[in-house]
Amino acid sequence: MNKVSANTAEIRNVLEPLVGLIAIKTYFSYYGLFVDNIMFGLYKDGQFYLKITEDLIEKYNISFTKGNPILVRDFHFFDKDRFYQFSQNNFLSDLITDLKQKQATNKIEKSIRHLPNMNINLERLLQRHGINTIDDLYNLGEIQVFVKLIEQGVDVAEVFLFKLHGALHNKLVYILKDEQKQSLLRETDAALYDAGLRKRFSQKIKKS
Repeated sequence: MNKVSANTAEIRNVLEPLVGLIAIKTYFSYYGLFVDNIMFGLYKDGQFYLKITEDLIEKYNISFTKGNPILVRDFHFFDKDRFYQFSQNNFLSDLITDLKQKQATNKIEKSIRHLPNMNINLERLLQRHGINTIDDLYNLGEIQVFVKLIEQGVDVAEVFLFKLHGALHNKLVYILKDEQKQSLLRETDAALYDAGLRKRFSQKIKKS
């Protein structure tokens, strides 16, 4: 058994009987959990974070507790003491179906340029750096795309980060709230630092 398999054996043993074979990919310092190329969870050091939409949280009346800090939005800590709940209803399979439907809706137009905030020039910029499809964009996420471009010498600014976030969440950049932007800047600075790059937004992040 390799290191990745060993480190994720516990969560895979819990989830695979419910959702089928899970693919594992590294995602920053976490392990991303994928079913049919849809990332539905993150796992690290025995802690599981579930990607879940607000409507499913309300539908199944799910409550979450605070785990260790995490650098990816829309993921909620799910305590291992409650793993048994996964087999008590269909919310996990419903969740994956919901994530698939949302991604399919956003991919009706096959070109990156057709996503909110994107255009042909931004699409070409991304393609020059190996991000050729909407799948590539979704699988990397806005922060990792931003870090990738910086690593490759592209001088992109925070407005590009906000546009990427809006594109992936079907939102126009001008409706993003200030707290969303601040959170993105903090998360991206942390990701840049983890990648061995200098932080770029320290002067723009408001002190809490």
